Amino acid sequence: MKAQGDKRIALFARHPRTDPKTLVMHNQVYRLGELSEAYYESALVISSKFDGQPVSDIFLLPYLHLMRHAFELSLKDGIIVLKELKIEHFAADPEVTFNYMSPVDYVTDIGHNLTKLYNEFKREYNSFDFMEQLPKGIETVLNLLHQADISSTEFRYGTQPQDEPSYIDSESLCKELSEQFRKLEAVIDYAHDTCSYLPTKRYKKPDSHKPIKDSLIDEDE
Repeated sequence: MKAQGDKRIALFARHPRTDPKTLVMHNQVYRLGELSEAYYESALVISSKFDGQPVSDIFLLPYLHLMRHAFELSLKDGIIVLKELKIEHFAADPEVTFNYMSPVDYVTDIGHNLTKLYNEFKREYNSFDFMEQLPKGIETVLNLLHQADISSTEFRYGTQPQDEPSYIDSESLCKELSEQFRKLEAVIDYAHDTCSYLPTKRYKKPDSHKPIKDSLIDEDE
């Protein structure tokens, strides 16, 4: 849902705010990390429907869809954060780092494959040689989510019927997904906070009249 220029979204124009108590504002610019958190919080609201009654079964797929999307956006946000840290502190060429695309276009181009996204995230994270290792539980959960919904459509439209139903402990399921999602967020925050103490060193395109070594700028000197 994207407005073009100053064009208003017709659906929103039909419902102008009249009461401050019911106000909700649409801002067209959000960081992926912010959206990821919003999808996660929305999944928690749905998880409150799991009460052991048959009527609650239908909420499983919407819950899993939101959780899967929260993980996907968090991974994409993490990839952008790690690459931006290289640009800010390690003089990485922004154009090369994002393959001559915008950061959002770069991660969008990777697609919805959670395994592929995590491998990219892991590669970027490990390239920093941080003291803290990636928690193994994150990769385990992501692989399981990927196996359950490879195309990112199974949870949206419904999985193929099974010969036998799966009897799931919703509390255990929700706990594991929540714990690993929070760990992924913590890893991204750790990487950002660790590098925030480093001096700024940005890349500058080489001037044809200057030697290559002069293209590195240490802004703290």
